[in-house]
This record gives sequence, C-alpha cells and structure tokens, in this order.
Amino acid sequence: MGEKRGRDSDGSGSSDEGSTSDGSLGSNEIVNVDFEFFDPMEIDFHAMKRLLQAAFGDDADMFDVSGLVDLVISQRAIGSTVKMDGDADPYAFLSVVDYHAQHACVAQMRQYLDKKAGRRAAELAGLLQGRRVGWLLSERVINMPPQVVVPMLRMLLEETKRTPGFDFEYFVLVCPMYREVAAEDADEDDKALDVDAYAHAEDEFIEEFACLKFDYRFSQLRRVADARNSFGDAGLAPSRRCLVLPRAQMGAVVARLEEVLEL
Repeated sequence: MGEKRGRDSDGSGSSDEGSTSDGSLGSNEIVNVDFEFFDPMEIDFHAMKRLLQAAFGDDADMFDVSGLVDLVISQRAIGSTVKMDGDADPYAFLSVVDYHAQHACVAQMRQYLDKKAGRRAAELAGLLQGRRVGWLLSERVINMPPQVVVPMLRMLLEETKRTPGFDFEYFVLVCPMYREVAAEDADEDDKALDVDAYAHAEDEFIEEFACLKFDYRFSQLRRVADARNSFGDAGLAPSRRCLVLPRAQMGAVVARLEEVLEL
C-alpha cells in the first residue's frame, strides 16, 4: 500500500492495492481484504462526518463538523481515505487543517483546545503561537487495522511538504483514550485504579515523540462509565489526550510505526 487514486469524477484511476488480513473464519481460514487509498471527495461527506463526530466524542455538537468536512474535502490532494472501492464509504481517513486558519470550524476547535489545556494553556500557546501548525484529523471504524495509518501518514507528510501553505512546523493530534475507573462501592485499594488506554493502538507509540501532551475530559459527558460490565468492578470512561509533535520528528514517527506494526 502506498499510492492513492485522485479525484476522477467516475472514481477511476490507478493505485496499488493493499491486502490486509481481516480475521479468521475458522481454524485455517483467513479473509484477505483489498483496501485502496483515495483523495477525500464530495461523495465521502456523510461518512467522513460520522467519523469526525466519533472523533470529537460527546462534545461533537460543540463544533461545526459539516463545515470541517467541507474544508477537508476542499483541500485538493491533501489527505487520504481508505475504501474497498471509489464508490464505497471510507473506513478510515487522515487529513490535516491549518491550526491557525480563520475558518469558523477551526476557530471553534482551537478555542476548545485552549480551554481544555488548563494549566498547560500558556505552554501550548507559547509553543504554537507564530508557528506553522497543522491539526491532524484521523479516525477509522473500530475493526480497521492500524496498519493502514502508516501509508496514509507517509503520503500526508509528502503532500504537506510539497503543497504551499501546508509546510507545517508542528502537528497537533487529539487521541481518543479510555480510563479504567473503579465502581463507587469498590474497596479503597481498588478506587486508586486509574488506567489509561489508547483507543488507537498506534497512538501509544506516536506519543513517544510528543514535545507536549495533556489529557482532558469531555464537557458534555453523555455516557457514564459502566462499572458493572465484563470488566468486573471497573468501567471505561472516555477521554482525550492532546499531543504536539514537531515536524522534524515525523520521519521517526513513521519509522517507529513501521517497526511496531511490522510493516
């Protein structure tokens, strides 16, 4: 995998296809699925909106998600989607927008993150103010293998490098997290439990290259962590972790992901 189709109106074009082991049907049967990479296109609008709403979590209605999708699609040849074919809904996408853009949808995101930074707000502003900064937007359906991220990230870095206005010095990435929390009636020792886990496996290794990071909770928590589920006396509370990544480290990020994902 590593090339993608352009914006031909009929969805035609040439690309390399990637075969991914999607799971086993029986003891010896493996399903191989061919995924292709495409530029974000108008026909992807609704699927990308659903993915972005999932990325924003419980606070999604605080943002103009439709406006953000329109912006991503309007950025010709920046970003990728992953599909079975050109007419299908994307299973994953990765793109970037200018963190300092004056578009209303981006301003909402920037102001939101400034508030969520809390005690790190001054540090965040000092790091990003006056710098060329890209906000990475990445989401995929739950069963999509993390291996698709590597070629998408590699292509995105090449695209931003050669496209005027996208040669960013830093990238901001907001990662979905889950915190394992104890039940209110648990023993005191168990209540000390605070275990964070990344929803996207690759983010654990991307974090190694962050020059700034902070966690935050949603403003509008619509789901209560269920402490009476299959996890026994613990439940999962969704949250987010913000990473700031220097452009100079992104080549090392790709190499690290290739290593841990065995590509």
